[in-house]
Amino acid sequence: MSFEEIVDEIREYIMYVFFPPYCVICGKHLHFAKWDQRLCAHCEQETPYIQGDVCEICGKPAIGGTLCEQCLRKRPVFTKACAAFVYDDVRKGIARYKYSGGKVDGDTYGILMAEYLLQFHKDWIAEMDFITPVPLHPKKQRKRGFNQSGILCEWISEICDIPYEEDVLQRTKNTKPQSKLDGKKRESNLKGVFTAQKCKDKAVLLVDDIFTTGTTANECSKELYRKGAKEVRIFCLSHTKG
Repeated sequence: MSFEEIVDEIREYIMYVFFPPYCVICGKHLHFAKWDQRLCAHCEQETPYIQGDVCEICGKPAIGGTLCEQCLRKRPVFTKACAAFVYDDVRKGIARYKYSGGKVDGDTYGILMAEYLLQFHKDWIAEMDFITPVPLHPKKQRKRGFNQSGILCEWISEICDIPYEEDVLQRTKNTKPQSKLDGKKRESNLKGVFTAQKCKDKAVLLVDDIFTTGTTANECSKELYRKGAKEVRIFCLSHTKG
């Protein structure tokens, strides 16, 4: 073993001691040998993807698999949506990813989303013209250092061979976090916030990390349709039950 290899092993061990790796789904601490995998053996073998009955429009788990109450009450602007995980299953992992310097976790989440699409919605891959992320305001992105949805897009694009268009949508106002608002305040908070490039006759796959009420997805979809999109579908890392 060379001196450089010894130094690398020592560095990895120090990182393991002070920043122990964890499963991005269940949060369980991983053995040193599993450092790069980001998944524990259980979650790797039985990945808790959303399966079974879901709302046929928004993709939320729903008994009967027809339409959830929210979509019955007010049909979304986008055509349909799906998500890989129930939010509660990955809530802590998403928080680490976005707010605690866990940028590398986005690689694993992106790969898992791509595998979900290949397994459960393979038809979408051929039907979408390009994939694009829900944008952050430039000020927020500078502070965070990355757009979490953009990293997800990169992996989905690479694995599923869907063209990636990074800057189709822009956020023009640095709004309050949607998580701190509810009901109509969510809608008014995002009114007129997004602008898009022309995308005439394009089928767009819009990616985000969390689907809650669908307000962000709707506002982005409105702008994409204004600029000529023929269809907008939503693909999220997670979907809340409520």
